[in-house]
Order: sequence, then C-alpha cells, then structure tokens
Amino acid sequence: MHRSLSHTAQSIPTLPALNRPSAQAALLNLHGTLEFRDLWSSLQHLFEVVVPHDTLVMSVNYLDWKRETSTRRLSSAKSRHPHDATANQLVAQEGRAFFQPFLDAHQGIPVYQHSQLVADPRTLDRHAYYRRYMRQYNWRYSAHLLFWHGKGIETSFALRRRAEQGDFTPAEMKALQAVHPHIQVAFDRMKIFEQERQRRRLLESFYRAKPEAVLFLDWNFEPIYTSQDALALCAVWNLGHERARSYSPQAVFAIPPEIQAACDELRREWQDQSTPASAPTGEAALPARHVFAAQPGHEALISLRAEKGGTLTKPVFVVRLRMNDQIMPSPATLPAQSHDRLLHLLSPFERELAALVCAGLTNKEIAQQLRKTEGSVKVQLSGIFRKLRVDSRAKLIVALH
Repeated sequence: MHRSLSHTAQSIPTLPALNRPSAQAALLNLHGTLEFRDLWSSLQHLFEVVVPHDTLVMSVNYLDWKRETSTRRLSSAKSRHPHDATANQLVAQEGRAFFQPFLDAHQGIPVYQHSQLVADPRTLDRHAYYRRYMRQYNWRYSAHLLFWHGKGIETSFALRRRAEQGDFTPAEMKALQAVHPHIQVAFDRMKIFEQERQRRRLLESFYRAKPEAVLFLDWNFEPIYTSQDALALCAVWNLGHERARSYSPQAVFAIPPEIQAACDELRREWQDQSTPASAPTGEAALPARHVFAAQPGHEALISLRAEKGGTLTKPVFVVRLRMNDQIMPSPATLPAQSHDRLLHLLSPFERELAALVCAGLTNKEIAQQLRKTEGSVKVQLSGIFRKLRVDSRAKLIVALH
C-alpha cells in the first residue's frame, strides 16, 4: 500500500525542501494513513519537519468561516499553548474583522501569512486580533493553509511563531505551498473512507431493524440511500394518490418540500450548537424534527446522525416516512414489489442464501459453502419463504428475478 500511495505523492511537484529524506519519510507516512488519528499525527510530524513553529492548530470541518465556527480544533502535541475554549472565544470575537476582507478578495487562496493582510506589517500588533488574541500567547507571526470547498473553507492550519523566531520566509511559504496538494490528497482519501464507512453503518443499522420507508440524505440533501417504500411515499406525498399512480416513483422522486425545509432548519440548529468545545457525538444528542405534510396523513421523523470517529464528514439526515392507515393507498396505488424491495425484507445473511438458491445450488451445496448444517439452511430458507410469501424454490427464483 505504501508503495502505491507514494506514487500518488510523487505525482505532485515538490520543492527541494521536501526532497530531504526526513520530509520524504513524513510525506510517505501521510499518504499511508487510513484513520484520522493517524492522519493528524502524521500531519504534525510533517509540519515539524518542513517549517519550524511554536504552535500548530488545525480547525476541521468548518461550518461558517465568517462566524469562525468549526466543529473541532486540534493543537499539535508539541504546541506551547494548546488551543482551548478561551482561545476559541477570542478568535470568534476578533477573527472575522481581521481575516474576512482579505479572504473575500482572495477566494480559494491555499496559503498566506498575516503580513499579507496589512499594508505595513510593522503595524500588525495594533489590530484588535493581535491585542486580544495573539499577544495573550506571545505570538507575533502566523502562516495559514486553507482547504476550500466551493466558496467555503473546510479545514485550515495555523502555524504560530514568537517574535524571536521571526516571520515565515519566502522559502518557507513555498514549502507550505508545496505540501498543500499532498495534504489535499490525504484529506480527499480520508473523506472517501469516512463516507463509505458512514454509508455502510447506516445500511447495516437499517437492515437490522424492521424494513421501513427511509431516506438517508447527506449534508447537502443529496440522497445516499432511498428504500423502495420511501420512493413510493415521496411520490404520493408530492403528487397525491391519483397522479402518483401514473408515474414510476424513481422517475418523479423529489424530496418533499416540508422535509427539505425541516432538514435546512436542523442543519442551522446543528451549526449553532456545534462548538469546538462541545460538538455533539451521538444521535441522541443531535436535533430532530417531526414533520407533517400540507395534505393530512403524511408525516416524517427526521434526525441527524453523526459518524462515530469521523472527523471530516458531517452528519447525515435520517428521514423516516409514513402515512396514516386511514389514507394508506391500496396495493394498486403503490408500485408492485420489485426485486430490490423484496431484498429489503431480508437480512444480509438471508439475501446471500437466496442468491445461492437463485444460482441453482442445492441445500447441501449451500450448507457446504456457508459452513452451516443442512438443517440450518432448511430453517433459514423456510423463513425466507414466509417473508416473501412464496412456497417453493422455483417461486423464490421468479420473485427475485
């Protein structure tokens, strides 16, 4: 793995400062990490090797740069002054006026230093941000790496120095510019890893429960997963019973406006309550909404679910829909049970067993492949028959094809 990842790193241009053996080793370690804890450790070492500093602070998963809000701030293990709640409050109070005009004029900038923010760097310590925050910790100079998503910042690094350490030199700023794409590659890989883990755990938790009409939406309200029942109910919610009968639920799928509005409220509420000192960590601590459609009988329970151990991913919206029994459409109103919808009725093991039956294997062959007794396979197969309302292997194969 390290060898293939090192090829990715080598495809990004580097400066002589990064060609030193210690820097190359740090970059190789960075591109080999698969867990956020290891990523953060490797980043600390990389910055120590490339650019000397007094304190390193990483702000992760920005919600709103203008409000200086981040779900998490981390100080490096060797930082002289770890970033605590007091420091975070000072940054929030003074940061916007100090940083925002420069960032508005330089959207997408990857690297900068404080001396670029003012016409005369000698006047830096006269600004409120310096008087109230930087001076508290005897810092005089700072350099930053920013990682953008569209017009917003997702992650940033701040490297602080004392006066006697001097400002960051042009060569050091070029070195930071050179490590930026390496860190971006590592972040992109980590986000994909965390998102896949988040999706897998969501689906696993769903399949352990009773099948239901459920949507999983990402932070931008894009569907991660939609059950067949949810597609059907969204069609009826949006179009009414009669119109919904004329369309395939997949073809007319849209998140009902009441649900999207509630998700937007939940997102703002989560942003307001999420601070580096006290970010919610479990579904029970996250806000939720009970939503009712404009037409009576349709309702949804919406909750936020954060990935445990995930740092670069934002929470997922879990939307459970239902219609009251009094207005539940007849079976003719909803689409016929499809292959996918039938599979949702089965547990992961039952789906595997059914697939082997459809492949033509006998109970004895299935038992050998799954390392079960033949009697156990028969019992499990009887359960599948009951769930799918079939009474033979032939009918099971027809239902699932």
